[in-house]
Amino acid sequence: MSSTELVTLYRRFGPILFSHFLGQLGDENQAMKATRYAFEELLATRRTSEREVVQWIRERETPAQVAQTESIY
Repeated sequence: MSSTELVTLYRRFGPILFSHFLGQLGDENQAMKATRYAFEELLATRRTSEREVVQWIRERETPAQVAQTESIY
């Protein structure tokens, strides 16, 4: 996948992921961190259609890595 495709996917689905995790966590820093980890998982699934991705996001719980540290990085 090219860097242009990655940017396009992130612009398209990053805000949806962030909103999903912000609702779950109630903390912007933790939601940003969860978004980053979930986006990596999303790329591994190779889903690109909006319908598939939105369904996948709805089924997501907070990535385990988010609870392990307080930093957004």
